[in-house]
Amino acid sequence: MATAKEALSLLREMLTVVEDEMSGIPNDPARWQTDGRMYPPQDDNAWDVENRPDLVRYRSRGHNPLIRDNGAIEIRDLQGNILLSKPGSDGNGVDFE
Repeated sequence: MATAKEALSLLREMLTVVEDEMSGIPNDPARWQTDGRMYPPQDDNAWDVENRPDLVRYRSRGHNPLIRDNGAIEIRDLQGNILLSKPGSDGNGVDFE
């Protein structure tokens, strides 16, 4: 991924595919709070990261996906543990601390 937009698109696509295959719960975004399925990050839950204009944090129910403008993706649980880290097109990760 070369851009944040491409990285977000990949994350959304892959999460939907995995949940379709593994959860057994129909994809119904209107029921995101109650159905037990994980849904991809939405634009209305995008947050700027202080002193990091190259980084956007998306808030989801149990995770904080971070997308860098180089296409890097990092997903952290609410305790800050890294669950997934994918470098961007330049080989650099999110490098968030």
